[in-house]
Amino acid sequence: MNTLPLPGVIGRVCPHPCESVCRRQQVEEPVSICALKRFVADRVDVEELPLPEVQKRDERVAIVGAGPAGLTAAYFLAKEGFGVTMFEALP
Repeated sequence: MNTLPLPGVIGRVCPHPCESVCRRQQVEEPVSICALKRFVADRVDVEELPLPEVQKRDERVAIVGAGPAGLTAAYFLAKEGFGVTMFEALP
């Protein structure tokens, strides 16, 4: 099974509310962070990226919902060494 890196997932699920208020549209058009994350995630081999050293902790965290907020929480908790399990109702 193929797995997507976090930016690739966010690039597919983010409703991009920031684009409607992006100051860049005063010059030309808003920056599409969602599309940029998806583009990079589709073209970068995650296995080749250097990983930071993370000191593992004994605590585990359950996150309900794999939307942008849940994914962001999981990312930052994992960076701090927590074991993270995500639960999502949708496929």
